[in-house]
Amino acid sequence: MAKTISEIAEDTGYSRTTITMVLSGRASEYRISARTQKIIQDYVAEHGYTINQTARNLKTRRSHTVGFVAPEIANPFFARFMASLEACCRAEGLVLITTSSGEDPALEARALQSLMERGVDGLVLAPCAPRPAAAIRKRGRRPPMVLVDRHYPGDSVEAITSDHRENARLLTEAVMASGAERMAFFCGHPDNPAIVERIAGFREAAGDGENARVLTADDDSAAAGETMMQALLAGGGELPSALVCSSLLVLEGALQCLKQARSAVPPEMIIATFDYDGFLELLPNTVIVIRQDEAALARTAFRSIMAQIGGKPVAEGTRTIVDAELVHLNAKA
Repeated sequence: MAKTISEIAEDTGYSRTTITMVLSGRASEYRISARTQKIIQDYVAEHGYTINQTARNLKTRRSHTVGFVAPEIANPFFARFMASLEACCRAEGLVLITTSSGEDPALEARALQSLMERGVDGLVLAPCAPRPAAAIRKRGRRPPMVLVDRHYPGDSVEAITSDHRENARLLTEAVMASGAERMAFFCGHPDNPAIVERIAGFREAAGDGENARVLTADDDSAAAGETMMQALLAGGGELPSALVCSSLLVLEGALQCLKQARSAVPPEMIIATFDYDGFLELLPNTVIVIRQDEAALARTAFRSIMAQIGGKPVAEGTRTIVDAELVHLNAKA
């Protein structure tokens, strides 16, 4: 079993300070003899070495952890964001603790409380309720914090997002330029501020006539996509020439439902969605995607957290926009 500094000191007869200086590579700075260094290094090579994390936390007043609350970890966008954020943490010797709110404000509040009780050094949150910072302050000191993907009006915490309205406008214009005359926009969780912005961008480009329908469901899930497709099919008439979806989960459910009802997704239907996944490459349809840069969003969020930990304040209401990319897949000549 690996030894702690106290155990190494007891077994070798050297002080904890000497052990620490050798293990941290500062032996020469403190003129520790080569013989002493060799004894300690040989001991560690044989027995191993482990940090007493509790003692370290008490001494540094840090837990060396960052908390992340995602709305839905099954969402490919948040899964990739989480992977990038974890890589940032690992590079700085930090551990990422991740949990999910399920888009439930009560679950989000409990998740934030749990992370605070664990003493995380920073919080990254994709909120499902307004003003999370105010709720946290009621529970004590608020750690460094940043919001990602969405922010509600009045939120004082720095928010790092894509430009959802502009991206939706660009996506809709690209769909129209590809020849779509009738569009249906499936939106999960329409109260989510990111979705509010996407609907606004869609309307800005397509108007609000019969050929630009918006269907909504209360949550962002494959089941929600299936429900919206069932409602569309129940209305009768021609299928839209383009299906636009607010997320990959919604798109997945919508396509599954359409395939079950019509035996196949019409190959002439244009598919458009927010966020990229490899399965989109397998569709025979023209596919147009707003591909958010999860890695850049994660890096930007992490830099903000580390700056705040280092004592650099962030102005209330700061919003940082990270560019997304409009991508055409499987475009037909």
